[in-house]
Amino acid sequence: MSYVHRMASMTDPNDALLSFQEVLPSGILQLHNCELDADLRFHRDEPAPGVQRLTYVYTEGETVTALAMFVNVEPFQGRPCFMVGYAVPPAFRGRGLAKAVVRSALAEIRNGFGRARILPIYVEAVVAEPNLASRNVAEALISQTPTPITDEISGQPALQYLLKLEP
Repeated sequence: MSYVHRMASMTDPNDALLSFQEVLPSGILQLHNCELDADLRFHRDEPAPGVQRLTYVYTEGETVTALAMFVNVEPFQGRPCFMVGYAVPPAFRGRGLAKAVVRSALAEIRNGFGRARILPIYVEAVVAEPNLASRNVAEALISQTPTPITDEISGQPALQYLLKLEP
């Protein structure tokens, strides 16, 4: 069984966090331990045919404290590309957990995809211009030179960050 990712006016990773949190205590989701970060766990699913989703979480008991979700999108420059979204519940914000979960997830992806000889791949983040907290995470870990765009779903001004993960 898969958890549902509800769409907002602009895709909001917090919706995915809430949905993931709702299903987590049921035991339906199979969480696996990561190789590089002993505190990080992940879930892989296919929410639609041909769509791979990798969700990485930090938890305290059965409470998700930070989530980073990677979904494959159209290839970029002939290489696989994953859209990343990340969220932290309000009670856990201000502790650096968003940066920590994205940083660790990127390391796990580089490790796993490198071992499978799939690298390089691209990681893309699209962040609403007013979302300063998410922009700070993207600028620290994805790219310091975002491209101004208009979000395709909402029509809102956004920034696109792109990272090439290499071996």
